[in-house]
Order: sequence, then structure tokens, then C-alpha cells
Amino acid sequence: MTAPLRTALRCAALAPVAGASVASQWWAPPSPSGRWVLWAVIVGLGLTASYALVTARRGASAPSRLLGLSAAALLSAPLLAAAGVPELAVVPVVLASTVTLPLAALRVVEVRPVSRALRWAEASVALCGAGCAVASVTGGEPALIAAGVASGTAMCAGTWVLFELTSGDDRRRVLWLVLGAAATTLAGMLLFALDNSLTPGFPAGVVAVGAVSLLLPGSITVALVAPRAVDVRVVMRGAAVLIVMLALSAAVYEGVAAVWELAVGARPGKGVPPLLAAGIAAGYQPVRRHVEAVMDEMLFGRSADPVETLTRLGTDLTAGAPPPLWLHTLRTTLGVPGIELRQEDTVVATAGTVDPDHVQVTALRADGEKVGDLVVGLPPGHLRLPRAAAVVVDLVAAPLAQALHAARLSEQLRLSRGRTVTALEEERRRMRRDLHDGLGPTLTGIAYTADAVANLIATDPEHAVGTLRALRADVGDTITEIRRIVYGLRPRALDELGLVEAIRQRTAPLRVADGRPLTVTVDAPEQLPQLPAAVEVTAYRVAVEAVTNIARHAAVTAATLTLELRGSTHLRVTVADSGRCTEPWTPGVGIQSMHERVEQIGGTLTVRTTPEGATITAELPLAIPE
Repeated sequence: MTAPLRTALRCAALAPVAGASVASQWWAPPSPSGRWVLWAVIVGLGLTASYALVTARRGASAPSRLLGLSAAALLSAPLLAAAGVPELAVVPVVLASTVTLPLAALRVVEVRPVSRALRWAEASVALCGAGCAVASVTGGEPALIAAGVASGTAMCAGTWVLFELTSGDDRRRVLWLVLGAAATTLAGMLLFALDNSLTPGFPAGVVAVGAVSLLLPGSITVALVAPRAVDVRVVMRGAAVLIVMLALSAAVYEGVAAVWELAVGARPGKGVPPLLAAGIAAGYQPVRRHVEAVMDEMLFGRSADPVETLTRLGTDLTAGAPPPLWLHTLRTTLGVPGIELRQEDTVVATAGTVDPDHVQVTALRADGEKVGDLVVGLPPGHLRLPRAAAVVVDLVAAPLAQALHAARLSEQLRLSRGRTVTALEEERRRMRRDLHDGLGPTLTGIAYTADAVANLIATDPEHAVGTLRALRADVGDTITEIRRIVYGLRPRALDELGLVEAIRQRTAPLRVADGRPLTVTVDAPEQLPQLPAAVEVTAYRVAVEAVTNIARHAAVTAATLTLELRGSTHLRVTVADSGRCTEPWTPGVGIQSMHERVEQIGGTLTVRTTPEGATITAELPLAIPE
């Protein structure tokens, strides 16, 4: 038998009892004195719906069975009353109200804590409920009231134990119980006051009482089925603040009215109440914010000390401590479960444990640029950071942003230096290989040939002459190899033609992928100042590499290259094309090589791509720092 079928059969078992209970209200209508019978039908039907929902979600669990027993007990009461035994009909109502429903409430958690106090609370609920049932039969009203109060007290004690022993979703379930009990109590008090003043009719009053009685079963159902459907903490806090504000508003209104009556001798006239109401409305929002802050302080403990936090954090930053130590200091002084420092989607550092669903995120900005986020885990039970803690976070955001920005720049500098050292070592390795594998054997051969010539001059002059000619060819090859190595270090055209003409000479023969010539327009000053050798080589390499990339990858036949002096401090090299980019662009080896060359001399390289084309800009310093 499948699980859905078993669930349907369990729910269907209550259907005949529910139908008979409803039908009994027609063949044996209750009198006003027996209105509890109609109440039992209303609440029994509500519990039947709760039983069906919980069983469909959690199967034949202990809470669903207890809800089903509660529904069956309440629905059986009207049948017993219709059968002429109203004395016995009261018993299942009392047992459902004081035993099975409270026990269902105490079983809402997924993992039942091991607690002797909780077992004693459940046993007390069952014992007191049994006492209430006996008192209802014997007619001992004082005993019935005493047993009912004891049962309610035991349930409150059990709920408190559950709250202390649970966390996460289980604690949310317990909070739903607290909300349901509080709502039932407040609504019952309000209904009692209305009953004394308005005296509603028989059916209306019973329906209202039944609706109030279903608040607790409804909260049990939500706790079991969907504890995260609504954040119960938001509901509880909002309800508490609303009740406090309503009480304060009523107290202010009645207090002013009483003082007016004492001073004038009569209640305020027609014009005073609207003015008083307007004054209360004007001050409602500021007072509400203050009430929320005070409530947070009262419920969730001591707030952070801004001076202490800034002092300790400043000590860490001054000492050059790493980011995890910053967060540890901040977490300790704020008293939060965890803090994270993020850059984009990367967690830079963390301290403690952070629940991603229960955090407050503060953007960190340095010089108008967002450099990261400070993610603060909220303390247990908090909906937001306490006011003083939020002030501390706002205060430390600026120095943290500057420190994070400085740390990022230091890391970039470290990586840049690493790339520079790697490039230098690779260049040295290349030169060593060229000298060892190219010039080394050639020069060795020249030396041996010279020795051979010296030995042949006296005995075989003609052979010596031929050997000298071969030696001359080897020397020529060696000169060519030396030139190749030298030109690899610094292009020959730079010394012969200068930077601008060297670029023109190198880019003139370039062609695009389909064979058409690439027209490069070079815009440069008539006379460039004497540039440092490293800057001149970098400008040449970047310009040539950028134009070559256009020839290889951009479907255009024209490019623009601009050399521009930026005051007396920088040379700007800009290469642009008008090729349309229809696919995501990913930088390759050429762009990375240009970045490394520019960073080696302290410059910056930016690449900007748009659907209308791409632009590469290099800012090169005219004076290289030592």
C-alpha cells in the first residue's frame, strides 16, 4: 500500500464521525445552555483539517495521531449529547482540551530532546487532564478549575523546556506554539470583554469562541507543516510592538482626557479628540522605533561598545594583522555568531559560523568604489542587529573598506612582482639557452678551426686558405646570431627609426584574416621627448601586439593608434578598432603579456569592449621609479 493511499485512509476514518456530528446539529439542535456542543463541532472540524494536513506531510507521526484523537474526541461529544448522555459527552471534550491537544503541541519538534524535565511536563499534562475529566463528571467545579490551571502550567513549562533545548527550525516550531498560545489568550480576553459589553447572540458568540479556540491548533499545524512559510519571529516581534503601541496610545489618550476632566470638570469637547488623535499619530512612528530598539535591548542583551570595538580594531589594523584577525576582534566585541568578509562572490575571511538566511550585509566602499561586503550573522532570536551593534558596524565599515582595499592592492602588487620576477627569469633562461645552444658551439668551432689553420699554414697553405674562408662564414653566422639575440632584447628599428616610425614599419605589412591589408592610422606628436629605454620598448610592444590582435581577430580593415603625452608624467598609447563584438570576449595570452609588460614599469593597461568595437589603453610613466 502506497503512502498517499495510507494517508487518505487515515483521513477518511474521521469522515463518518465528522458527518454524523454535523448532522446531529439538525436532528438534535443544541439549546443555548448546551452551546458547548456547537463549539465542539466547530473545533473538531478544524482539528480534522489539521490532522489531514499534518498526516499528508509527516505521515503517521505522534503529533498527527494526537491531533486525530483530539478531533475524534471533540466530534464524538455532540453524538453522545444527542444520544441523551450529556454528562459523558463532556469527558471527551475535556480530555481533548487538556490532554491530547497539549501533548500534540509538545511533540511538534522533529528531533525530540532527551530531557527529564520535558517528560515530567508531559506526564503532568496527562495527569492533570485526567483530573479535569474526573472533576467534570463528579461536578467538582473548584477541582476542575484547579486541574485545568495545573495542566496549562505544565504545558507552559514543557514549552519553555523545548525552547531552551532546541535551535534552528525546531525552535521556530516552538515559537509558533508560543505565538498560538499568546494569540489565543489575547483573543480570548478581548472576546470576554466584548461578551460583557455587547452580549452577542447564541450562534455568533459560539462561532467566535470556536474561531479563537482554533488559533492554537492552527499554529501547531503551521509548526508541523511549514515552519518557514512565514518568519514567526517577525510576526511575534511585530505583534508585540503593535500591542505595546496600542496600549501606549490608549494610555496617552485616556491620560490626557482624565487630566482635562480634572482641570476643566468635564470630558474633552468635540474639537479636542481629533487634535489629540492627530498628536498621537504624529508621534507614533518615532516612539515605535524607540520601542523596537528598547525591546531588542531588553530581550537580546548587552549592546556592543563602539569605543572598545574601534580601539581593538585599530590596534589590529595598525599592527598589520590579517583579515581573519580583524573579523575575530569584531565578532568578539559585537557578540554575534559569525562574520564574513566578501569580495564579489569570494569569501576573503571568516570568523565563527554564518547562517546565510539570517545575516545583515553592509557594503564596504573605498574612494567611492565598492571593494567588498561585511556579512554579519545575527544573534539567535534577532531579526536585525541591535541598534548599538548596527552603529558599530557603520563606524567600522570605512576603516575596514580602506584596509581591505589596501590588502587587495598589496596582493595585486605581490602578484605583479611575482609575474615580473617570473618574466625576468624566463628571459634569462632564453638568453642562456640562446648563448649556450647557439653561440657556444659556434664559437667553439671557430676556436678549433683557428687551431687547425695555424697547424696547416706551414704544411698546406692552400688548405689553410680554404679553412680560413669557412672560418669567415662561421664568424658571419655568429654575428647574425648575436644580432638576433640583441634585437630580441630591443627592436633594432627603435634605434634606427625612433618609436613612431618603428611602429609604422612593423604594422604596415599586416593583413586581416581574409588577406586584405590592414590600414593603421598612427596619430602621434611631431617630436616625442627622450623616453626611458624600458618605456620605449613597452610602448612599441603594446602597440604592435594590440594592432596584431586586431588583424587576427577583428573583422575590420582599419585601426587607429594614438600616442599622446599626458603632461610631463605619462605617455598614453591607445589602439582602437570598430569591429562589432557579438560573442562574450575573453582576454588571451596577448592581453596578459601586455598587462605584464605595462605593470613591470609601473603603468596601467585597460581594455574596453563594446558592441561597436574595442579599445586598449596603456598609461606608461615617463619616469620609472627606482
